[in-house]
Amino acid sequence: MHELEALADFRIPLETTAVRLACARASAADIAGVEEMLDACQSGAPREEWHRVGTDFHVEIARLSGNPFIVKAIAGAMTRLSRARWLEVWTEPSREQAWREHRRILGFIRDNDPDSAAREAADHITATRDRLLHSLNEDRRGLRARGFAVIGLR
Repeated sequence: MHELEALADFRIPLETTAVRLACARASAADIAGVEEMLDACQSGAPREEWHRVGTDFHVEIARLSGNPFIVKAIAGAMTRLSRARWLEVWTEPSREQAWREHRRILGFIRDNDPDSAAREAADHITATRDRLLHSLNEDRRGLRARGFAVIGLR
């Protein structure tokens, strides 16, 4: 649980920098490619696809920044979050929420609005962290029954 909080603290400055740089550096074709990736993951797609696209979205936005160190750091953070993020794609409402947030971030990048893109990215990371912590706390017994050790819960 503490790792989820620490990763959010790490990701916010990193991803807000990534979206700001993406506003300045991404081409229309780059943005269209990310949009196409998001569009492939609408209603009816299996959970595995939502999970993959959610991860890929953050890494692709980092690539649009043009900074390989940011890409590597965000890819690493998303790998660390992979198991916990699986809970976020568990229900359709949570998948749709994440998809809408990703679309808003990408829209601000397309509009070359770095302040709004950064604010939306920070809000998305915070909201995702809060949803994950809430889900883990609410399903603590069920997760333990399935063999998951959840530590750091209050």
